Amino acid sequence: MHEVIRALIQGQQSCVLATSQDNQPHTSLMGFAPSEDFTTFFMATYRNTNKFANLKANPKVSLLLDDRGAHPEQDRGKTKALTVHGRAEALEDPEQCRAVADILRRRLPHLHDFLDGPDIAFIAVQAVDFLLLQGPIEAIFETAG
Repeated sequence: MHEVIRALIQGQQSCVLATSQDNQPHTSLMGFAPSEDFTTFFMATYRNTNKFANLKANPKVSLLLDDRGAHPEQDRGKTKALTVHGRAEALEDPEQCRAVADILRRRLPHLHDFLDGPDIAFIAVQAVDFLLLQGPIEAIFETAG
């Protein structure tokens, strides 16, 4: 994996999750934690949301991560944006869900109460490919795994 892609994933705590159902796109701001190899993204949501219904109907998703907050307005041309295409899976194994909840708690302590709430679904998005834009011109494309 390209080091700039790895560093961008490691340096961010939130992303935009894009789902769709019946050809209707839907986006959601999500906190996430990456796997050790940065190819799986773990998240949590309530089960009664549009995003959860969408990913159950269509597991093809994309994520958008960026570092625009790290650049003052005059340096926005240095912004890096990463699109991750992947497949989402709702985790069902209770032990795996507890492990993911612990990972999310460590990375995103502000979500502690949310993660303990009722009817929470834990999601794993397995990356298929990555498209990194560095400013408006330079692009790097990689397949996962």
